[in-house]
Amino acid sequence: MSFTESFSVLRRRYSRNVEIVLAILAGCMKNHIKNFIKRHENLDHYAKVVYFNIFKNFTGFIDDISFLKIQYRLRTGTTLNLDKPTLYNEKIQWLKLNYKSDLLTQCVDKWAVRDYVKSKGLKHILIRAYGPFESLDNIDKSILPNQFIIKLTNGSGFNLICFDKNKFDFDMADRKFKKWKKINFYASRREWAYKNVKNRIMIEDLISGEDHSLPPDFRFFCFHGEVKFIAVDLNSVENGVKTSNYYRHLYSPQWRPIEARINYPKKPNFEVSKPDNLQDLIAIAERLSHDFPAVRIDLYNTDNGIRFGEITFYHASGYQNISPPSFHREIGSYLDLEKI
Repeated sequence: MSFTESFSVLRRRYSRNVEIVLAILAGCMKNHIKNFIKRHENLDHYAKVVYFNIFKNFTGFIDDISFLKIQYRLRTGTTLNLDKPTLYNEKIQWLKLNYKSDLLTQCVDKWAVRDYVKSKGLKHILIRAYGPFESLDNIDKSILPNQFIIKLTNGSGFNLICFDKNKFDFDMADRKFKKWKKINFYASRREWAYKNVKNRIMIEDLISGEDHSLPPDFRFFCFHGEVKFIAVDLNSVENGVKTSNYYRHLYSPQWRPIEARINYPKKPNFEVSKPDNLQDLIAIAERLSHDFPAVRIDLYNTDNGIRFGEITFYHASGYQNISPPSFHREIGSYLDLEKI
């Protein structure tokens, strides 16, 4: 079915309001509205469930290409070029459709990826974890540390942070994760890697400071096994809640500031100090990225050493604003689709 035919189906079935509905569901709300929802647990809980359940209903009658073209238009305001993609965001959409490997399925699973990290000789960078669990009903709470984070193994953003085990509402957490386990994460963005991952639950030790802040998140953007640039995210969590108003600094592998922006601004009058162990961080990122044409490797640099965060194949699902346009094209040029 062509893009035009699929869009006509949408119009007939859901009337002219479908564009508005999709735009809202795709995350086009203002940041302050999203933050308001995130800070109110019940709203956040129901918003996530509704969002993913509605998109699940689209999978039966909108093919992947048509869906991505509609979503790309709504999220970026531009037309998706899949025939000759040049921009980084366009190539992410191409990867969703064309790059398929069992390793992707393993590495987006937050529990299974631990075996991949171990296979690279990097067991020592893993944060201590517990699981996987089918539910939180019968977990032996005595084995858990005082501070931890509960995660859904399939998807992004389905986490609950505990800063004090004695005050944590496990019943509330159990109710949320029973709902979240039913979510089809693949359906909302058609990211192939998530399509066949089973929803399970895991728990990790929380690495945070006394003010409940997380250490800086070093994100290594790797292409064909080589780190091309690094993003450092600052102040992304406030009181245990992921926000949408944080800072992002971009650096070259030599730690030269890059005067560009991927969605979030730089912190005014501030630069992130070059890590003393930068070469160790880069070496780990490149070892973990070696098997993939394009991947983001997230690492934490803590007082107790380097720790693994996650492996991401579709940064922000390919919808974040990248400026200036020349930098967007430059990132796209790092990924050679002919090598895939």
